[in-house]
Amino acid sequence: MTKCLFLCRLGFLFLGILFLVGCAPVATTVGTTPTPAPTHTALALAPAPAEQIASATPIPEVEVGVVEVDLLNIREGPGTNFPILASLARGEKFYILGDVVNSAGNRWLLVSASTDSFGWVTGDQSYVTVQKEIVDLSTYLIWQNNIDTAKSILSALTPTPQ
Repeated sequence: MTKCLFLCRLGFLFLGILFLVGCAPVATTVGTTPTPAPTHTALALAPAPAEQIASATPIPEVEVGVVEVDLLNIREGPGTNFPILASLARGEKFYILGDVVNSAGNRWLLVSASTDSFGWVTGDQSYVTVQKEIVDLSTYLIWQNNIDTAKSILSALTPTPQ
């Protein structure tokens, strides 16, 4: 009987402890410094197949030149002896499609200042700053088409004078 009384008391003590633990507030942090909320969550549900295709699309990034001089000439070929087709003013941007080093050792950029127009500008860093920019998809597709055209221009290019 004493053993049964002991077990009953132990059972009531166990139930009392469980009750007190269940009623206790849950501690969320230790210390006085609050933890900032995350800005991006690393875990997400698995995307649907259509979303997987969209996430596999590359970011449309293109190479762009920015004019650093008052006037930059766009030429018919990669050298100063080629005729001037047009000019760009300081701060204007253009798409870079390719580049070559001419016989004088100077870097020239094959550029497109507008759709379906091509020309050459000096690649000298004191004249042009080269950077990457993210563009909308339609601009990227036009740039990519111009790259394909530029590849044929570059492959047909023969050694040129300075």
